[in-house]
Amino acid sequence: MKLDTIKAPSVEEAVRTAISKYDAYEDELNVKVVEKGSKGFLGFLGGKEAVIEVQLLPNYFERKIGEYLEGILKHFNKDVVFDIKIERKTIFIDIKGIEVSRLIGRHGKTVSAFQHIVSIYANRLSDVKLNVSVDVGNYKEERRQNVENLAYKMAQLVIQNRRRVELEPMFAKERRIVHEVVSKYRNLKSYSVGLEPYRRVVIEFVSKKPYRKSYGRRLTNERQNNHRKISRNKTSEV
Repeated sequence: MKLDTIKAPSVEEAVRTAISKYDAYEDELNVKVVEKGSKGFLGFLGGKEAVIEVQLLPNYFERKIGEYLEGILKHFNKDVVFDIKIERKTIFIDIKGIEVSRLIGRHGKTVSAFQHIVSIYANRLSDVKLNVSVDVGNYKEERRQNVENLAYKMAQLVIQNRRRVELEPMFAKERRIVHEVVSKYRNLKSYSVGLEPYRRVVIEFVSKKPYRKSYGRRLTNERQNNHRKISRNKTSEV
């Protein structure tokens, strides 16, 4: 992830500088020696500094983010625990325990804000963009299923009444779930209206559109009928 170049009189001092600079342990650093350095004549004439390239390893981010989370979650029940996993450029944080519903909030607004704060902190540690996903008590999967069920229910309602329906404001990921469900119906369409954080999905009934294949067959039949008419006219003229 983060890559830095550090110079010092010796490799050992350069490593110590890196450890101090990033508040890291030695096993959290990947060190590549670019230049070993030399003391030069009489220990100071013509000497060269040692140069190393330091890269922070995933276990560094796990520890730092873990310490950051502990500082926040200590205000909750002591039984609250969390697990951190890093896959490429995405950090997954799973929080479980008693009274974690306080971290979810209405429609997940609190956990979304919490995720945003952790994302800011994580990206301050890195020179590449990191994605952070925070889940509390398996809320995200349950919410996804609820939104999907709601989308199917509203789709059937629009088909029955043939009237448009506006859903409650949702996050972008949740709106995508609704759009995916509605796209399965030929006689429905969906689109988003409004500005964040009040942006919502509208589902409307539309008349069915003929398939291209059937349209192609219709054209073929019309051409055949026209050809027959022309042939009959020529025969009658003869």
